[in-house]
Amino acid sequence: MELLANTMALFDQVAAWHWFTLGVILLSFEIVSTTNYLLWPGIAALLIGVLKFVVPGLDGALSLFLFAVLAVASSVVWQRSAWGRRVAEAPNGLNARMDTYLGRKGTAAGDFVGGEGAILLDDTRWVALVTDGSAPRNGDVLQVTGADGTVLRVRSAA
Repeated sequence: MELLANTMALFDQVAAWHWFTLGVILLSFEIVSTTNYLLWPGIAALLIGVLKFVVPGLDGALSLFLFAVLAVASSVVWQRSAWGRRVAEAPNGLNARMDTYLGRKGTAAGDFVGGEGAILLDDTRWVALVTDGSAPRNGDVLQVTGADGTVLRVRSAA
C-alpha cells in the first residue's frame, strides 16, 4: 500500500511542462516512425499539459486517467473515421509495366512462326506469343491480351 501511495504522490508532482515534454517526445518519435501509433497519445499528452496548466491543482491520478482515456479514445475514433482510413490509390504501374500494355494495339514486326514472333508497340519491339491460334504476318494489327514476364500474349485485332 505504501508503494501505491508513493506512486500517487509522485503523479501529483507532475507539472504541465512534464506533459508538454511527453507530448513533444511522442510526436517526435511519430515523425520519425510515420506509423500513426504515437500521434494521438502525443496529442493527448499535450492536451493534458494544457489542462494541467489551466488547472494546476489537478490530481495526478486523474490526469493520468484522462491521458489514458484520451489516447485510447482518440486513436479508436481516428481509425474508425473516414479520415483515418487510408484511401486505396489507383495502381500506378510502377512495378507492373507489362500490365499497362493490356488491351493496347501494335503491329506485327515480321511473320509469326509457330505462334511466336515480335510486335512493335510504341517505339519498342517486344517478343510475342499468339493466343488465338492465328499466324500473323508482317504489319498485321495485334492486340495485347496479357504478359508472361517480358513476353506479350497477343491476338489478332481484326
